[in-house]
Amino acid sequence: MEKQRKTLLYIIDIALFTSLSFGATYLAIPFGVSKIHLGNFVCLLASLLLGPWIGGISGALGMSMNDIACGYPWTTFVRTFVLKFLMGMVAGGLFRFGLKRKRKGTMELGISTLCIAGCFAFSLAEVLKDHRDLSLATMIAFACLLGLFVIAFAISFWLKPWIKVVLFALTIALLVNVVGEFFLRILFSVIMGTTFSQAMALSFAKLPASLFTSVISLSFASFAFYPVYLATRRHNPLNDLDPYLVSQKQ
Repeated sequence: MEKQRKTLLYIIDIALFTSLSFGATYLAIPFGVSKIHLGNFVCLLASLLLGPWIGGISGALGMSMNDIACGYPWTTFVRTFVLKFLMGMVAGGLFRFGLKRKRKGTMELGISTLCIAGCFAFSLAEVLKDHRDLSLATMIAFACLLGLFVIAFAISFWLKPWIKVVLFALTIALLVNVVGEFFLRILFSVIMGTTFSQAMALSFAKLPASLFTSVISLSFASFAFYPVYLATRRHNPLNDLDPYLVSQKQ
């Protein structure tokens, strides 16, 4: 009976977060040739709360179905399915690995901060090189976000270890998504007959929206996780986070 109950809860949770990620992807604003949306936020939150498999599956299904509903080509929803599944698996897996190993999170967060700061710096340099007509506001926003990551790392020394682990897991998962989107977009564009230079230009044009979406997803998921966890932990079929989080002593 207990096994059947857990299976039912798994199905309900996947269906719930699939629906939420599908709807959250519609909550978007245009940005350049792409958009900033909240679908990644739901996928990451599900991965932290319920584990890598539920988060990865629900994020992949929800956002790829949104692509289909919006009429995007098969290359788009295949790319979305693969990357959102990986993003959810990485976020949920790294988070639980860090908690169980009782990692302090400072070194891990420092490495991930350097990686994402480097990604922002490289993107800013390429955007400024190839798009000199880009608005001043966008350039300032890029530079500010780069600075915020450096400041966030400095502040992180005063955070609790489990919060650092959360931020580390989210940052690495989003890096996997951003880098994967960049290269898979080039690959699929070339497969569909686009020249390599055109495919590169398209990927760079969509990179700013991907980075800003990641920043928003990271912020929302890190702030929302603990309150939602406390409110729903009794209904969590995994119930594997209580020893590490319920007392906030880790």
